[in-house]
Amino acid sequence: MRCVYCGKEYETGGQKMNVSNGVFDVCSSECRKNVVDYLNKDKEYKNRMYVMIFCGSIGFILSTFIFSGTYKLVPMYLGMIIMGSALLLYPYIFSSFLTFTRYPIVKATRMVKIMGAVIMVLSAVFLALTFFGK
Repeated sequence: MRCVYCGKEYETGGQKMNVSNGVFDVCSSECRKNVVDYLNKDKEYKNRMYVMIFCGSIGFILSTFIFSGTYKLVPMYLGMIIMGSALLLYPYIFSSFLTFTRYPIVKATRMVKIMGAVIMVLSAVFLALTFFGK
């Protein structure tokens, strides 16, 4: 069996955990507590993440239809920074808990945060190049 939280393979000593869309294995009571914490945070913060992503997407609309010239892409870069920060702050993008049977919560959360940070850094670099590049 494999723990849905940490991904550790184990033979004995694990527990079953009921989640809204299935029953999943956890290797210890600490991982069980961490899954419950994750689910509570997911419930509390997922809407904030969606709002931030929506606000960030407005930058794309502004860049496409409103702005022109040298600074046409500035709203898009700012929107991408907002989207990246949403992923970094609230890495709760998976709507199905079944994803974690393949990629445990710890690994999936880490990858989402890394993607958010990369999006933010690249957008900030492009934004700086817009203003200070040649």
